[in-house]
Formats: sequence, C-alpha cells, structure tokens
Amino acid sequence: MRWFLYRQTKAVIHLEHLTHNVRELKLLNGSSSFFCPMVKANAYGHGDLEIAKHLEGIGIQTMGVSLIEEGILLREAGILSEILVFGIFDQEGAQAIVRHRLTPVLSIWSQIYDLEKVLTSQIKVHLKFDTGMHRLGFLPMEAVKLQSHFQDSKKLKLGGVLTHLHSAEDASDFAGKSFSQLKQFKTICDHFLYFNPVFHSLNSAGLLNFSKHQGQVLPFSIPAAQGARPGLALYGLTPVPGFTQFKPVMSIRSQVVRYHQLSIGQTVSYGGTWRAQRESVIGVVPIGYADGYHRTLSNKSEVLFAGKKVSQVGNICMDFFMIDVTDVVKDKALSSFQNQEVTLFGYDREGNQLGAEDLAKRAGTISWEILTSVGERVPRIFERAEVHA
Repeated sequence: MRWFLYRQTKAVIHLEHLTHNVRELKLLNGSSSFFCPMVKANAYGHGDLEIAKHLEGIGIQTMGVSLIEEGILLREAGILSEILVFGIFDQEGAQAIVRHRLTPVLSIWSQIYDLEKVLTSQIKVHLKFDTGMHRLGFLPMEAVKLQSHFQDSKKLKLGGVLTHLHSAEDASDFAGKSFSQLKQFKTICDHFLYFNPVFHSLNSAGLLNFSKHQGQVLPFSIPAAQGARPGLALYGLTPVPGFTQFKPVMSIRSQVVRYHQLSIGQTVSYGGTWRAQRESVIGVVPIGYADGYHRTLSNKSEVLFAGKKVSQVGNICMDFFMIDVTDVVKDKALSSFQNQEVTLFGYDREGNQLGAEDLAKRAGTISWEILTSVGERVPRIFERAEVHA
C-alpha cells in the first residue's frame, strides 16, 4: 500500500543505524562465520522488504524468518540471500520451500518426511534441537538417529545445527542455564561434525553475553565460535545492560493537531481518568492503540514535545492520545507550536532520544512487543543518511 502522509504520523527508519549495528554485532560475534540477522515479524516492525534489501546491500548473505510466507515475500521482492525458515510446515509448505529456494529449519520428523516426498534434487537444511526451551526442536536423544538418516539421505544436505537459549541473559555465567544448554548442544554437535555444518545458538542476549568470554578457555570444551541470530540488538535495543554502542533504528513521530486550554477540574478522554489540577494546555496527537500505542500506557507514558519530555494524559484512544504540554508552552504563543512534532520513541529531529525500553517498562511488557506492535497504518519512511551520536 502506498501512503501519502495525510496524517503526519510515521515510523522513521534510520538505515545507517542498522548498518552501524550490524558492524558492532559482527565484532561481538568474534571468530564465528555464521551471522543470520532476523527479519521475521516484518523485521521486528521496521519493514521487512526494505530492511532485507539494505542488509543484502551491505553484504549479509543469510537472514532468518519464522513463516514460509515471510520468506516468499522476500524472494518475490528480489532478495537473493539465503533465507532460513524457522517455523513448522507440512507437505504443502515443503513444496513452497522448494519452489522459492528457501532453507528450512527442521524441528520434527514429519518435516523431514514431507520434504523428501516432494524433492527431486538435493536441498540444504538445518536441524534444530531442543535443549530446554521446550518449544521447537528434536530431542537430544534423537541425534544418533538423525545422524544415520542424513548419512543415508540423497535428498537432504545438512547445512547447519542449532539450538535456542531460553535464558540467554545469564550467558556470561559459566554456572548459568545457558552454559548448561551449550554443554548439551556441544554433545549433540559432535554427532554431526562429519557433515561440516555451521553451528548456531546465540540470540541477541546470548551474543552480547557470550562475547564477554572472548579470549577465554570455555568449560566443557564448548567452541568459542557460536553462530549468531541477532534480532533485538540488530534494531538498536539491548536486552543486556552495559552495551551502549547500538543505535535505535526506528523513531515513531507524529504531531499535535489541536490544543485545548483546560480549567481546573476539567477532564481528558474517555472516562475522565485525568483531571486538570491547574490551568492546563492539552495537545491532541493523531496516533492511538490501533497503531500500536498500547492503551495500557494511558496516564503512564511520556513523549518528546519541542525537545522536552511531557506526560501522556487520559485514556489512549483508538486513533488519538493527549499530552500535557503546559510547562513547555507557558508564557509563549500557542501559534508558535502549531503542528509541533511529537516523538513517541526513538529520536526527534534534534537528536533527543526516548527509549522504547522505557515505554515497554511502563506498559508492563517487553521491547520486542513495542517494536512489533507498530501497526500497518503507520508508514515506514526510510532514511539512509541520518546518523545520531
């Protein structure tokens, strides 16, 4: 859909920040040659087609999605890089994978059988093992049977073996859950060394924490090179405190379309949950929970207005929310704030920043949900030159 911005609400996507984050993540990935940025869920809300094109343009040769549909969309947009599909599929899905030259990540035996039924030539696949997440993946005890199957298979070429860390926030601790998983994963990987596949296990938190061990001898003979599949950090947010080198890729901006001058005691929005305790100036911003600005943020969040943090007030509506700008506009003509830009998270035009992490905390959720909630009514505007310090 083409957008004309009749409503001045948009998600500005800073592609130079994406380039910067890729460079920083590769440095943290150390000696591992496997690096698979995740572009599932519309590239975490950023716009998968443009993000994938940019990644491919800066040399990324592998990227990951969850759904076959996501992979097909990228192929039809001209993406040539290897696309790993991490989701479950049936025989019809297997046919689509082959037709669109996607690389399946296999988690259950039926996927293997469905693929082999439709293949007329060899295809590369990855095997996923469940080392404690209990979501997708073969059981560790199935490694021997899978090893034998791939030795005999003429249709399946083993390109990779992987697992998923369920508590990667502790991957800096040798005694933590992550290293317990990696120990188990190491035993699994030993069964497949003959095939010379890539091995990968690290999400964003895992990669950041695991990078703290660069140059160290790891316990249980765990390889120092663990392939990475970064998601959140790719887009400039960090699940691990202390890593400040990443730059947020998305900035949500709108503008004030109307001001109200309220007397003491007057209320704002549905239910009158906010009441003016003084003479107040209230701005109306044309974005709401239908666009992903969660109603649970009502009377809790802040936005940037004229470079200052101001409070959101009243219940957030489907298409609008209101802000208290009294302290910023006092002693000034309201006409000088006509169509004043508002930044919900990310950067404003002066480089002031408001973190999506803070918004997630106020909403009682996680940063991933804040990013992926940005709705399709919010056009993505891609900027290639803007870089913030």
